[in-house]
Amino acid sequence: MSPHLIECIHLSKQYIRNKQTVIGLEDINLQINQNELVLLKGRSGAGKSTLLNLMSGLIKPTQGRVMIGSQCISEMPDSELSHILATRIGIIFQSFNLLPTFTVYENIEVALVPVIKRNSEVKEKIMSLLEQFDLSDKALVLPSELSVGQQQKAAIIRTLIKEPTILFADEPTGSVDDETAREILEQLMNLKREKGVTLVVATHGNILEKSADKVFLIENGRLK
Repeated sequence: MSPHLIECIHLSKQYIRNKQTVIGLEDINLQINQNELVLLKGRSGAGKSTLLNLMSGLIKPTQGRVMIGSQCISEMPDSELSHILATRIGIIFQSFNLLPTFTVYENIEVALVPVIKRNSEVKEKIMSLLEQFDLSDKALVLPSELSVGQQQKAAIIRTLIKEPTILFADEPTGSVDDETAREILEQLMNLKREKGVTLVVATHGNILEKSADKVFLIENGRLK
């Protein structure tokens, strides 16, 4: 069994566009240990989001494997993968993907549908996280009534409510102002320090670089 929490082994991803083969990633090999903060750096279009999506199981590789512990999630049946995504892996997307007709509270609550929780426990957890992110007064409003920064915070809370042990974040501060970015980064670092969460963050900037355990640079679908 690998000593690493996450391992990518000769990982490649190709797409067919206009009958042409486009290389998204080519022969990626990397290892991530438990409770590490890992940055995936590179320019827009370099392949960072593709690698995050492969490591989180959202897409399948053309070649190679993704291991989480002793499990190969890239070859796992959808039913098993869905359970891991619901209980162990959290994903913060570039787009917030908030349901427009659901309140902030309901958008967060829906993430717990696959997990059996008592209503009182759910409410306590949601309100606690809303307070941590300074959104306790926004629980009953719709996403359209929030600022961009507040929408990002709500999307992050929806991910954190599942208490993931691995968190993948795709440009988590790319759409927000500097103050909100600092708040978000502080909360992510608290997860690493206090709960032992493993963080994998894709970015084209220098956020968190001084605090990172590993930094991988991606150019044209390859690690440099």
